[in-house]
Amino acid sequence: MSKTQILLSSNWECKLSNPDRCKSIPADSSLTSWSPAYHFPSVIHLELLTTSKIPDPNIGENERLVQWVGECDWEYRCRFPTPGMKYSREESKVMEMVFEGLDTFATVMLNGTVILKNEDMFLPQRVDVKHILNPARETLQNEMTILFESALKKGTELEIKHGVKESLMRDPRRMYVRKAQVDLHVTTTLAEDHASAEICVVTNLSTSLQSGMRLEVGIVDTVGKIVAKHQLEMRHSSTSECKISIQNPNPGWPNGLGLQSLYTANVTLLNTTNSQTLDNKSTKFGIRTIALIQRPLASAPGTTFLFSINNHSTFIQGANWVPADNFLPRLTRSRYFSILRMAKRANLNMIRVWGGGIYESEDFFDACDELGLLVWHDYAFACGDFPVHEGFLENVRKEVRAQTVRVRNRASLAVICGGNEDFMLADEDGEALPGLWMKKKHYDHTDTVGPFEDTDFPQRKIYLDIIPKMVEELCPDIQYWPNSPWGGKEKANDPTVGDIHQWDVWHGKSRSYQDYASLSGRLVSEFGMHGFPDMRTINHFAPDQRDRHPQSKVIDCHNKGHGSETRIVRYLAENFRYSMDLEVFAYVSQLMQSEALGYALSGWKRLFGGKGMEECAGLIIWQLNDVYPCTSWSIIDYFLRPKPSFYTIRRCFLPYSIGIQRSPPSRWVDDDRPRDTYIPSFDIFAHNSTVKEVKFVLRIRAYDMFTREYLDYPQENQEVLLGANRNTELGRIENPGSVTEDSLIVLCASLLDPHYGAGGG
Repeated sequence: MSKTQILLSSNWECKLSNPDRCKSIPADSSLTSWSPAYHFPSVIHLELLTTSKIPDPNIGENERLVQWVGECDWEYRCRFPTPGMKYSREESKVMEMVFEGLDTFATVMLNGTVILKNEDMFLPQRVDVKHILNPARETLQNEMTILFESALKKGTELEIKHGVKESLMRDPRRMYVRKAQVDLHVTTTLAEDHASAEICVVTNLSTSLQSGMRLEVGIVDTVGKIVAKHQLEMRHSSTSECKISIQNPNPGWPNGLGLQSLYTANVTLLNTTNSQTLDNKSTKFGIRTIALIQRPLASAPGTTFLFSINNHSTFIQGANWVPADNFLPRLTRSRYFSILRMAKRANLNMIRVWGGGIYESEDFFDACDELGLLVWHDYAFACGDFPVHEGFLENVRKEVRAQTVRVRNRASLAVICGGNEDFMLADEDGEALPGLWMKKKHYDHTDTVGPFEDTDFPQRKIYLDIIPKMVEELCPDIQYWPNSPWGGKEKANDPTVGDIHQWDVWHGKSRSYQDYASLSGRLVSEFGMHGFPDMRTINHFAPDQRDRHPQSKVIDCHNKGHGSETRIVRYLAENFRYSMDLEVFAYVSQLMQSEALGYALSGWKRLFGGKGMEECAGLIIWQLNDVYPCTSWSIIDYFLRPKPSFYTIRRCFLPYSIGIQRSPPSRWVDDDRPRDTYIPSFDIFAHNSTVKEVKFVLRIRAYDMFTREYLDYPQENQEVLLGANRNTELGRIENPGSVTEDSLIVLCASLLDPHYGAGGG
């Protein structure tokens, strides 16, 4: 008997449940009556928005008016016939109900029987319902109801039971709530010379489908040609493994280094008696090697944090990803591809999925696989002091197993990481944000073995014990990193070991962004600067003209950055002339963001020298996208409108790029610390990301805004040789004699192809 799948995507209804538990709800009796659910998958806010029960949270201050929805319980139901009308329940070996995700505290009843109590949004569930379904008759329906209890109320109950946890931001109850915040495994080994590859296909079957079965495995290349076949008789084991060698494979490369070649493994399960197909499974995969290299540096402390892709040292050009919509069902496959195509257009080669969001969808991974965007994916633990009681940890084990198995075949998957900033926050002591005090946890940073249970930082059991053991079991070929940031012997956010989050600009010490070059790490996996979105986006969320000024409540409502109203003005005042006219204010903030990121990108790429000199081997900008219309660190706003910083990033991340370091970095005069001279000097450097050295002509052009004259530099045109896959210092240019302390020089450096014109600049 073959497998039958039925999607329960229609005939759903929803209503408010237990209204007496809600403190503040609208005086609308229809809320407690069943009404059609118009979305699948569904979010109750979308259903209420569709039926005009709530205003659009993306507009004005409406999000503050719909908070009552999360304080209430909601119920869904659907009716459906028993599948497999031509079979009786007795003839069916397995009849399971599969839930890909229930958000979050959900009780599922089928025909009056509780079949599942769910407490984890990220945990898929399977329930045997063979003996609960009604007999397969056309006139007899099954009824399933799902009660979703308020996560806020359930979080309060767990907090009372297990104690209040520390939280850097937002509600500390979130620590207790696991909320957003044929099995086939394919691995590949690519020969060092890329002449051959070995593909290992592991298949796991349910124990009821072992004897008298045959597996057929086929490997199909990028143009649909079958390049290998294999057959295997299933005997007395639920697991099969076959290894297949292919010659002259097409390796998969990240964006900017080559083609994104994808192969497909097709596995078919047949009955050996009658050759009937019982089940089949396909998965796409890439033939590539990804290694994280940590080796001593030639003239700097610590070790590298360097990604080698197919034996090619690669400077990571990345951006952080947050959920692309507050209401996940609105995220279509088309929208995922649209956002990630923009990432490719910006010359990015890595996307980091931040651990405070969700485990991303198959559509997200399909896009990254096809577009050549490597994925650093955090497990869903972020900025927290998570519980460690056994019930919570057991749920973590189930969640980690399910999500690891789901994503491990992906060609784009480069790193899976234990979580975000949990170690870094354990090292905090004092007022991390205004009014928020963090207690430093005292622990041995070098202890990665444990036991951790009876220490000041028991959460290490999650990141250094539970998750790595599961990764070693399920996908030992994928790089695991315990947290971001992590690696130091005395502090997690150590600039000489592992990755760092550099928030001394914007957060923390609020350093000038001109200091970025001196604030690098071995790989900077978070840093950023705020910038307003496109004016059309601002007008969308602030439709009332009276709200269109920088200090309005609506403008503040659409910015969730702590202290942003102060920080953004401080950085503007330090660097630009601006006014309180909203359009000017917003535009200048965009220029500021663009310039700040330009300082970081060019300064840190400059530190990627040859072997032994990779003092910075990558950066991941916070952030690529937005979750709703707002002002944030994003480089693309909610409506996919790029900010000016997008183009700065695109230019800096070209295969060939050029940078200028001005000294002093600004014209600011510090009377307490006067400089010997304020005549500017300029250092020129260039970066070549390709595998071959290349010759260019360096052209210098300059204009003095003080004298309103163009300047002639002695080194105006000179031939330069850029080393392969590294930064090359081009030296300090000599100023003409006409340059003085009053000069306001705009300097342009370009790389010209000596035969065909401009090559980049």
